[in-house]
Amino acid sequence: MLWTQNTWVHGENRAAAYRCQNGHVLDPSTTRECPICGVHDTRIVESSRDGQTKHVCNACGTRFAAETGDPST
Repeated sequence: MLWTQNTWVHGENRAAAYRCQNGHVLDPSTTRECPICGVHDTRIVESSRDGQTKHVCNACGTRFAAETGDPST
């Protein structure tokens, strides 16, 4: 993943985003960093009411849980 500036558009505002080699752009507010390989190419596979979300890394397949609203974990 490549960190880019001014890529993600929210109305009149622009924010940074992650862009993969295939050109896909990921909103950093919804993407979590994989604790094993460090890549920001993950997806949510389950959400719970207690504020936890379960993710899987698209690069290495690691499954992990993170707090909702904390994209740095």
